Parts: sequence; C-alpha cells; structure tokens
Amino acid sequence: MELSTAAQAWVNLILVWVGFGTVVGFVATMFLPATGHPGFFGNLVIGIMGSCTGPVAFVLLLKPEHFHPMSPVGFTVAVLASILLLILYRCACFFTRVSAKDTKSKDVNIYPPVSPKPRGKTEITTK
Repeated sequence: MELSTAAQAWVNLILVWVGFGTVVGFVATMFLPATGHPGFFGNLVIGIMGSCTGPVAFVLLLKPEHFHPMSPVGFTVAVLASILLLILYRCACFFTRVSAKDTKSKDVNIYPPVSPKPRGKTEITTK
C-alpha cells in the first residue's frame, strides 16, 4: 500500500513527536525518580504531553521571535513541563492513596448494608 506524500509527511511527523515525547518522558523521569512509577506508557504519555504543553506555554508566556519546539531550548522546556506533569501525577496518586486509607481507617462502608437472604420457602402474597 502506497501512501501519498502528504500522508507520509503526517506519519513521519507523528512518529517524530512520539519519539521526542518518549525521550522527554524518560529524561524527566531520570530527574524525578520516585515511587509510583507510571511505567513505559505513562512515561510516553507524560513525555508527549510535556513536549506539547511546554513549548506552547513557553511561546504564550515569553513570545520569542524564533522558536522551534525540537531545539535544545524546546527540549529543555518540554522536560520541565514533563517534570511538572510528573509532580501533578504523583500528587494525584498520593491524594488518592491518602483518601483510600482514610476510608479504611474510619471503617466507612460506601455500600449499603445487605439484609440476609430468607431461608426456606417464601410466600408471595398479592392483595
């Protein structure tokens, strides 16, 4: 199957961004190692999100004249954005663990009590 040149350009662009995001995610994880590691696909997603949101925020905040996201400055901004996303991810994991521990420690039951099933024959009466 032969793709058109426009389709090949889009596929190449997507593959480059996935590769760039993967490298960014792994570099960010090297700077911020901790428990609750998101794994390979988590690094991939966090890296791609950081490599998209970091340069956009950089351009919106600083308005540089000449900026390319896949430059050393773009890479640094993407890694910083990925580190911020990792911090947010780990905070979310921490707070969900804390809230789960709180419900266990207080013996809070989120399900209504179940009445025992009647044994033997039950009669259905109609009026």
